[in-house]
Amino acid sequence: MGTRYLAPVACALLALAAPGLVAGSGSRGDGALAVQAAGSWTATASMTSLRSSPTATRLLDGRILVVGGEGDTSRPSTAELYDSSTGTWAAAGTLNAPRTLHVAVRLADGRVLVAGGGWYSAGAELYDPATNRWTPTASMNVGRISFTGTLLSSGRVLVVGGNSPSGLQASAELYDPATGRWTAAGSLRLPRRNHTATRLTDGTVLVAGGASTGKTVRPRDAEIYDPARGRWSRGGTMTTGREGATATLLGNGRVLLAGGDYAGTSAELYDPASRSWSATGSTNAPHGTAGGLLQDGRVLAAGGGEGDVYSPVTGTWTATGPMVYPYASAAAALLPSGQVLYAGGRRVKYCGQYSCDEPLADAALYTP
Repeated sequence: MGTRYLAPVACALLALAAPGLVAGSGSRGDGALAVQAAGSWTATASMTSLRSSPTATRLLDGRILVVGGEGDTSRPSTAELYDSSTGTWAAAGTLNAPRTLHVAVRLADGRVLVAGGGWYSAGAELYDPATNRWTPTASMNVGRISFTGTLLSSGRVLVVGGNSPSGLQASAELYDPATGRWTAAGSLRLPRRNHTATRLTDGTVLVAGGASTGKTVRPRDAEIYDPARGRWSRGGTMTTGREGATATLLGNGRVLLAGGDYAGTSAELYDPASRSWSATGSTNAPHGTAGGLLQDGRVLAAGGGEGDVYSPVTGTWTATGPMVYPYASAAAALLPSGQVLYAGGRRVKYCGQYSCDEPLADAALYTP
């Protein structure tokens, strides 16, 4: 069986503009109003490999690249492509190293940078959709797992924090696709793992939540990276410490953080103008997997067999229909159709007095 991880992997979905859709209400026939489910779930073709904690990246042509993850007895070094027009999977080559708890970031030219993961790897490689091949690129300065990777406006990639062979990391570094090299990008005030990193509308990056050490086991202090100045600054104080939360940039420029270990059903909003945090509506159930922005501007959070959709207009969540599979540590990506693909993940089983993972190859579609 695979190893159980303490926090889920949060995955950011690609956002597209589209007219708004609002969940409505219907009559139960007894004079009361029954809230309609915010969308539904259906099964789609399964992957060829079992994958817990993979990454899912939408390519420029709309296909979804799923990479790595934890298998039943090993970490797969393979990748797969999902084509929503046919509902099928195809092989996407073999990585130079097996990876899980890594990052995958689509570059401006359409290639995908995959870095870290596995056994605290510092290695990185590039996937080229045109050739369906992987090629090595320069290694990071620090081997990392459970860290974040964010595409900057300049086309460079910022990686932050994570676990390393020497312990929890506060360091950050930048990858430049033009040179294929990594350079130091300063350090956080606090080391952290399983945090979130969100590029704001002004090009700065908000780093929030995660797990740290000492008295700040789950820090509430957020931090901002300014690529233009190459400096870090304070990003206000969150209402709740969150490890493994989902973070979504809304259409109004604010950031929604939801869920996370020890945060229950709570959610909160970050306002970049005032660098302040405020509570917003709570989800109907806690969720332990990925979420992100839908085409209509609402936000999906799902996992553990249930889902919720957040309306920035009302600040409230509406439950979806039941998920096909009780995902945790799945990968998610927004499809061109507006549906969301959930792939892989794990199902917790009990082996005697201990719990253990059952990695999944299953995949399902959420339809708003």
